[in-house]
Amino acid sequence: MLIWIQVVLFFVGLLSGGGGAAPAAGGAERDDETVLPRASEPRTFKDAAELLTALEIADRDIRTFASEIRYTRLFEIQGDVQTRIGKLYFKTDPPRETSAAANDSGMVPARRRWVAVRFTEMIVGGRRDKQEQVWVFDGEWLVEKNPTERQFIKRRMVRSGETYDPLRVGEGPFFVPVGQKREDMEVYFTAELREVSDGLSDAYDESRDAMLRALGRNLEGTVQLMLTPKPGLRQVQDFALIRVWYDARTLLPRASMSIDPLGDIDVFELFRVDVNETREKIGADVFSVETPGAGEGYHVEVMDETRR
Repeated sequence: MLIWIQVVLFFVGLLSGGGGAAPAAGGAERDDETVLPRASEPRTFKDAAELLTALEIADRDIRTFASEIRYTRLFEIQGDVQTRIGKLYFKTDPPRETSAAANDSGMVPARRRWVAVRFTEMIVGGRRDKQEQVWVFDGEWLVEKNPTERQFIKRRMVRSGETYDPLRVGEGPFFVPVGQKREDMEVYFTAELREVSDGLSDAYDESRDAMLRALGRNLEGTVQLMLTPKPGLRQVQDFALIRVWYDARTLLPRASMSIDPLGDIDVFELFRVDVNETREKIGADVFSVETPGAGEGYHVEVMDETRR
């Protein structure tokens, strides 16, 4: 559950399915083949509030989202670096007309019901190994699947008839900086605009400094939003600071960095973003929470967390 609790994905960031492998760790160039249905001239913002409002409006049309992601974890005490490569997906319910809880357009905003993260490779100490791990949430069940170790854990997280957004800040255990409401963000964070290069250096660790500067070279044409968690709020207690870099043209996330209270850093980078299946269809199996059959060799655990 660690990734679901602490992940900040663009990018989050928040990592490989069809479309080619993600770039190798360590400053690979950004993939310019990203397919986006909406584009504009690069935008500038006078303050964080204006950016948050623009992000909320821009995200309303997203029905599906797929991105290759690279997730790098920098451990403060041990000095270790771990990188996972894979892919992030989410899919929303379509918005519907209603007189209650409608936005300015008369529609209820789409709800992200299906979420999947599929890691396929891990890099530690320069060694790159195939290591598949999958997390899927379908609106009711959260599945963690490890095909290498043949483990399958299925947890019922939501009672029948209830609704739950696993990506909404303050509600779910998995925060992705796409589709968030400005009012939610301002409840939990103090938001500031920062220079693109802010936070992308380390005066005390040469190797970490090189990694952060390499990341910075991939962030040309972005705007940085820094989020400082407000004190005393349980929903954001796992974070000391969050930085998100958004493409100034599309307003989609390109990278994120989160720092936990111990000083460990999670960095997510997004590559080959595909919005609303512009490049390719997302297969139905991506969001499958079906339990493996008896002959597939998995150790299976099924739990109902709603009874606790």
